[in-house]
Amino acid sequence: MRRAGRIALAALFVALAVGASLSSAQPTIYILKVSESQGWWTTPDLLVTRIREYLDNAAKDLGLTFNVEVIDSIEKWERLVNESPPNAVIINAHGELVPVPPKYGTDWQSFYRDLAMNIVYKGWVFVNPIGYGFYYVTYNYTRRPDGTWDWTFLTVGPAGLDTLGGWLGIVATAWPEAAGGTPKLTDLGKHVFDVLGYDMPDTANAPRPITTNVPASWYFYVLQSGNATAYSCVAFSIGKGALLWGGWAASPIEDQARVAVAMTLYYLFPSEIEAAQPKPKGLRPEQIILIAWGAAAAVMVLLLLRVLRRRS
Repeated sequence: MRRAGRIALAALFVALAVGASLSSAQPTIYILKVSESQGWWTTPDLLVTRIREYLDNAAKDLGLTFNVEVIDSIEKWERLVNESPPNAVIINAHGELVPVPPKYGTDWQSFYRDLAMNIVYKGWVFVNPIGYGFYYVTYNYTRRPDGTWDWTFLTVGPAGLDTLGGWLGIVATAWPEAAGGTPKLTDLGKHVFDVLGYDMPDTANAPRPITTNVPASWYFYVLQSGNATAYSCVAFSIGKGALLWGGWAASPIEDQARVAVAMTLYYLFPSEIEAAQPKPKGLRPEQIILIAWGAAAAVMVLLLLRVLRRRS
């Protein structure tokens, strides 16, 4: 009996350990939306709402398990950078801008260096779905007497991506002239979007596709022109982590959210998404509006015909 009890107790400990391991293995997706900052080419508050809705829908439809946390203050962002938890997945909801934690003052270059080091050595995955990433910063955060923050907006231009890329060991530009055109949808991109139920264009609405000197791990849109290759919705594995780039336009925000979620989930769950069947697509808002207008017009025509018949 004692032996049976010990066996049962050991089995319980094993079950608890396995459960804890599975729980800790769940990835955490951090959405960067610092309230003491602003967006560029997007509206962060609205974008976060849509990203969370799409993440929730995908989790239910595909049985995916992950945690979601919104980094909604500059203090939380600084804490995350300081603690540098391994394998953090960060979706930047600020568009072409990245907030610089207060401890860096005006030294945005050192912040981009540390961000790159977290990607390389801590396995961070930084998802920048919109525009020319790292082009603007809000920095020089200082406390007001009432405890709120002052900060400064700065255009760093292509030097932002150059600085980050230098520490990542890549050379990159996001001007479309590098490849002379617009990337086209790939079979992989079509499958991922279909599985998630997203109606996305065959030609990327991405005026800032990325061209680099390193091979891509995967991509949803691509254009090859001579020696240059431009990508949209692409992943570059670097060290233990990755940089995911959308290059998407300033609108519509629905597609910005879809691009962010599609890249993030395919990075985290490639096997599950590749094995999944396409989801039946619902109507887009603009299609619903057209149908409603068409129905209203049809009703008006019928009423007009009825009136004409009565008069005749």
